Amino acid sequence: MTKQKKVWKSAALEESNRSAADKIREVLLTVAKGYHDAIDDAGELYEVLADQFEKIEALKEDRERLEMLAWFMNCSAFFEIPESEDELEMAVEELFGAAIDLFVEKAKSFEDREYVMSLLHDLVVNSVGEEPRTELFLSAHDFLSAEELEKVMQEVVSTVTSHELENEGEIYAGLMDLADGAGNPQQYEKFAYLADPEHSNKTNIDVANAYYVADDLANANRVLAEVKNPMGSDEEEFLDLKVGMLFKEEKKKEALELAEQLYEKFPKEYHLMSLCQVVSEKRKEELLDAHEKFRLNENVNPDYVNMLATMNEFDRLSKYLDANASEIRKMDGQLRENLAQRLESLNRKDLAKKFRTI
Repeated sequence: MTKQKKVWKSAALEESNRSAADKIREVLLTVAKGYHDAIDDAGELYEVLADQFEKIEALKEDRERLEMLAWFMNCSAFFEIPESEDELEMAVEELFGAAIDLFVEKAKSFEDREYVMSLLHDLVVNSVGEEPRTELFLSAHDFLSAEELEKVMQEVVSTVTSHELENEGEIYAGLMDLADGAGNPQQYEKFAYLADPEHSNKTNIDVANAYYVADDLANANRVLAEVKNPMGSDEEEFLDLKVGMLFKEEKKKEALELAEQLYEKFPKEYHLMSLCQVVSEKRKEELLDAHEKFRLNENVNPDYVNMLATMNEFDRLSKYLDANASEIRKMDGQLRENLAQRLESLNRKDLAKKFRTI
């Protein structure tokens, strides 16, 4: 019997034989599975992933790029960024935004359509509801045909219904994003009610809104009629949607009455702005005067500042800031600077100066 020779396995040799994609995959897998040492430090994790993204961009084969980008997006669930880390949050958003753009670009022209569909299927099934993946789902119609997207959605439903998955709710949310991005309210309705068999008010309002955006007012009214005794945020969203529908149906008188009711019940700046855009000039001035007198407290309200800027109500804004000059210095420094930059972008350096001269 021939004696088998022992072969020395060199770790260095094995490492040298691994492809660039193998090395990227190993790092991304350790992150995606929660094993990487940088998981507990968002800043360090960002550096790790930014480095891997550069290596993905350098890959020559689009098949490898797409696979690595899919693994890359599976890593987004592990970012827990403190509220104070605005710059890091923006950097992470930009990093994943670049990954999504590259995925969409490569997926559009990749010849193996089944492979692209399988990657999207797995991304939906592994979803935990994080923002970057949602952005990809909303963009899926940019790289899949209507038929391909329909096939992916049906295969995901088949996967969900044949397995007991802990993230079922997130998967249905991903399906709703796919349908929403594609402008398919019928599919959106189907997935929304699979996720919520009880047909809650919130779900009914969301489904009605999908039809409203698609200009299908008949179905929007059909679903909205199912909303019963909405309270709190449900009532606010219900009234807001109903106002929009009435305007689209050219029922201006009813729409104006309901818009006034919406603002009175929920006196927020964006409701006020919407109302001001559809009432007479005289009524607009009355509304703004009353809002300043009765709705605002002594502090400078950044939402009101932004609203007046959007409406080009610069004279009123100037008077508002002058009347509250002593309160401006009490504002957070970054917030003051953000408002100043917004006003500069509108060519109102004179108003921006009021936030910087304290």
